[in-house]
Amino acid sequence: MARDLDVGTPTVFGAFSVALVVSAVLGPAAGRAIDRLGGRTALTANSMVFAAGLALLALAQGPIGLFVGWAMLGVAMSAGLYEAAFAALVNLYGKQARGAITGITLFAGFASTVGWPLTAWFELRWGWRGACLAWAAIHVLVALSLNGSLPSAKPPVFDKPSGDYPKFTPIASIPR
Repeated sequence: MARDLDVGTPTVFGAFSVALVVSAVLGPAAGRAIDRLGGRTALTANSMVFAAGLALLALAQGPIGLFVGWAMLGVAMSAGLYEAAFAALVNLYGKQARGAITGITLFAGFASTVGWPLTAWFELRWGWRGACLAWAAIHVLVALSLNGSLPSAKPPVFDKPSGDYPKFTPIASIPR
């Protein structure tokens, strides 16, 4: 990637770091969107954002395209990774979401067993740009369908605070 774009390896990692920062900044808004819209709507839209980011990255011709592609992937990461899936499950099932969360965690733990070799194969066969486009196609053809098949959720009804929360005791006031 660095060689093809005529940039240094630190620039590629810097662009990836931008994606992580964008994801972190947008994470709370992504959670609110999942609460408001439900997991199906948010995750389905996010499949398209992932595909767009990967396509932008594949089309990059220099550092600007590299950073724009990774920034778009940061937007997708904010609402399309573990945290978003867990929020969607809690939105759907409430306290009964634990089993589904465990299932996703186990399934996702095996994802790298398939994902890394598949990515390596894509890259060897079609280069890094082709690998990005292959993953973009997988987001459209597989993830979009899976996310679209999620049940819709009603917006949550949050209870009013009861006022019986434990009182905060500053450390300085605790007797020694």
